Amino acid sequence: MIVRTFLIAALLAATPAAAETIPGARIVIIDGDTVALPGGERLRLLDIDAPESFRSSCEAELVAGLKTKERLRQLLRDQDVTIERSGRDRYRRTLGRLFTEDGDVGEILLTERLALPYVPGRKAERDAHWCGSRR
Repeated sequence: MIVRTFLIAALLAATPAAAETIPGARIVIIDGDTVALPGGERLRLLDIDAPESFRSSCEAELVAGLKTKERLRQLLRDQDVTIERSGRDRYRRTLGRLFTEDGDVGEILLTERLALPYVPGRKAERDAHWCGSRR
């Protein structure tokens, strides 16, 4: 009996949380890789790094950040959005993926070259990508 209870508990712990679907109009776009969900929960898109639209390192990054933010708004607007959560980051934001009928929103931003694959601790490389040698 104890072994069976342990196995059931282990299986439940290993099972990802159920996905949640909400109308995209209820999601507030913070920047190209972060949104606020109803209730105030902040979600950072997993595995992408979008240019900053707030505290950007240069004007080119600001322009790219605003473009990415607008594209994210277009992808979510007037769509049902499925949220798959996957832990938290060091800023206590939820990490996760957003899906619409068009697919994984983060993957779309990567494919359209509006975001980079996320690599932790590479600020200098991100700055060089968005700002080039003119910082």
